[in-house]
Amino acid sequence: MTSSLNSGSPAPSIEALDWLRGDRLPNFKLGKIYILDFFATGCGYSRSSLTYLAQLQEGYRDMGVEVIAVASRE
Repeated sequence: MTSSLNSGSPAPSIEALDWLRGDRLPNFKLGKIYILDFFATGCGYSRSSLTYLAQLQEGYRDMGVEVIAVASRE
């Protein structure tokens, strides 16, 4: 059975093999803002964005922003 997402649909959970930093995110919470960045560990451009994402998280954490970087293994 396949399902589709529409505007206003609840976000599905993230199934990850490992959580490297922070606690596992069992579900998304209403009222929070989530920024998801998908990158490949072998891509220099992707790796260089991690510093910016960490700064973004620190600067906006108190406003309910959560940054999640998802890496694919190569």
